[in-house]
Amino acid sequence: MTKHSFLTALSPIEFRHNDPEDREANILEAISEHEQDNSPFKACPMVHMARLQILDQLTPPMGDTSGARLKTKYLLFVVDLDGGTDDLLDCLYRTAPGFVHAVWGRCLGYPAYKGSVFFRRYIARCMFSNPLGYAGFPLSVQETLQKLARKQAMADWATRHQGLSDADLRAAWQRDHEALANPDVPKPGNF
Repeated sequence: MTKHSFLTALSPIEFRHNDPEDREANILEAISEHEQDNSPFKACPMVHMARLQILDQLTPPMGDTSGARLKTKYLLFVVDLDGGTDDLLDCLYRTAPGFVHAVWGRCLGYPAYKGSVFFRRYIARCMFSNPLGYAGFPLSVQETLQKLARKQAMADWATRHQGLSDADLRAAWQRDHEALANPDVPKPGNF
């Protein structure tokens, strides 16, 4: 069975009054330019789900009247993946170094050196020691995609064959059931 991992990291974004260098805006722009179809995570086949979000304020616990606030903003990076986190970080850096530098390059402590090993070390410093998964699948990415492809193929088949007589439906099933059991599985990031 494939090793299943979660990565949860919080990278501090340097706080300066009124953000004169537009660090937050630049990070948000880099993230929004790489959503869905243009996502750099599509090139990393081990990724189930990934999330990048800027945390600008945390809600205090109920009853807290201390007025405590975050002193800086944080970039939250959460990934549910097959395999180890180093493989993901190497893949992300190898396939989208510009994205990595545009997002994490504006965070405190990000190294000026280029290379996936420095990116891995930076994320390791920002990681939680007990990461929390936000989406759990007991199967690998490939197995999940295969099951989703089967479900979609069966739904399409049922839609195309509505209204057939029992004999015609049985004949269509006998003809098509092998293809329905083994549909073409899309590449990760394309379903």
